[in-house]
Amino acid sequence: MAEIVRFLCEGGYDRLRRATRTHRSDLIVRLCGEVGLRPSEVVEVRRDDIVTVDGTRFLDIGDREAALPTAVAHAFEKYARSNGAERTLFSVSERRIQMIVKECGNRASTATGDDRFREVSTRELRATHAMGLLREGIDPQVVLAVTAYDRLSALEPYVERPDREQIAATFANEHQPMEQPTQLHRTLSVAADVGDALAAATAPSEIHDAVCARLAETEGYRFAWAAETTGDGLVTQAHAGAEREMIDRLVSDHPELMASAIEAQAVRVKDTPTATLIAVPLVGGETPRGLLGIGTEPDGFGAGERDLLTVLGAQVGHALAAVERKRRLLADTVTELTFGVDSKDAPLPATAVALSCTFELNGVVPVEEGILCYVVARDTTPDAVFDRTDTTDAVVNSRFVGENNTECLLELTLRRSPIRTFTATGGRVRSYTVDPKRGQLVGEVSTDTDVRGVVERLTDSFPGVYLKAKRQGERTVTTDTGLVETLTDRQAAVLRSAYFGGYFEWPRDSTAEELADSLGVSSPTLHHHLRIAQQKLLRAIIEDA
Repeated sequence: MAEIVRFLCEGGYDRLRRATRTHRSDLIVRLCGEVGLRPSEVVEVRRDDIVTVDGTRFLDIGDREAALPTAVAHAFEKYARSNGAERTLFSVSERRIQMIVKECGNRASTATGDDRFREVSTRELRATHAMGLLREGIDPQVVLAVTAYDRLSALEPYVERPDREQIAATFANEHQPMEQPTQLHRTLSVAADVGDALAAATAPSEIHDAVCARLAETEGYRFAWAAETTGDGLVTQAHAGAEREMIDRLVSDHPELMASAIEAQAVRVKDTPTATLIAVPLVGGETPRGLLGIGTEPDGFGAGERDLLTVLGAQVGHALAAVERKRRLLADTVTELTFGVDSKDAPLPATAVALSCTFELNGVVPVEEGILCYVVARDTTPDAVFDRTDTTDAVVNSRFVGENNTECLLELTLRRSPIRTFTATGGRVRSYTVDPKRGQLVGEVSTDTDVRGVVERLTDSFPGVYLKAKRQGERTVTTDTGLVETLTDRQAAVLRSAYFGGYFEWPRDSTAEELADSLGVSSPTLHHHLRIAQQKLLRAIIEDA
């Protein structure tokens, strides 16, 4: 993807815009490429979302305020006035936003003869926006704050390496570094120092202990604690710099601070007579993993520190999620949960009722927009299913893969589904079947998982979902766990998508271009990850033979 992004930054983006045929498509491309909006944000944007701070315009899109260039703001206002947009600016689906960008890329390719335009998606446009900001010299922490990226490592592919002259000039003091405020420096220091500990951790307790200890020994931070989200609320798992009794008292005295951080998934700060309390949510993927609490001297919280602590919270949350995945792979026994699914607001049950058909899940792949599901449909046609899914925001994208006389295989990207919610808690879906009368989801979690919390999250999100059975069972995964651990998340996702999408069938049910589009990557990137994943599989088989 980085290659396409550089191509767009070096003149390709302007040529892409020349291929837009309408004011609407041009504005959509600009909101993605110059403001950094996701398709899900583009379809929700409203005219009154524009806010002005010290003369600079921003788009308030909920979890952040995205910088709005003056030229884009003028185009935005002009479109809103000419179309009488009182509510959302565009009355289209997320899938249509993606298709509009793809159509512009195809036209640009036809006009210029450059096939690279055919690989442009909304994902590449957002990355182009981020790279442009970095090239302008904007602090990466500010780039994180105004874009949809949540960690520094996500920006790494777009940070260009300095040449020898730039390095020499820097060390010769020709460019004086900007002095960092103490608060920012200490947070950056902690994030850098705990990286190795997080990567090497084999248990949540090791992560909690390492982060708390490093925070407590940092100048300006007095104490720290880590709490885990359970069915009984937040439970303190580690602390440093203060006695456990003091930590428990602070938590009980300020429950609204902790609750607000968890609910909003945002850093919250409260000044008290004795200390400034900072609550940092720990989020791995979409799953709340708990909370990191920090105590400083009164009024000891720097304004620019919030974004860095958000990044630290995501860093710790992802480490906790990785430990959970590894633990689930290595476990000999698991807790098997069986759910009944009657909820009509879940996309597959609602479609099964409307079309009197059945669905059976073949496999899933996590993607940025939701979860990619490969589903076998019976007693219906692909067109009938797509006519239904196109009317709901719960389905981001849909694609026909293949069929025989009795059934068809479909690829659905679900933004809202019991499948996605269950996998977001760290669970593994074993089966999901739906017919016009009922649905059933069978999944497994590690034996030390907070089952009550998993059940509550599912039933709160989908009132028609209920727990039917719970039992201890043998782990169903028979894959060599050592091999699985050698694959990166992206390599595993590409391999699973290729397998479930029929890429290895003959003739192929899916092309590399179709899989790449579904995963939001370029074709060369997909081939790269697929080749490395296959190489690792073959090496493990041949060397063990």
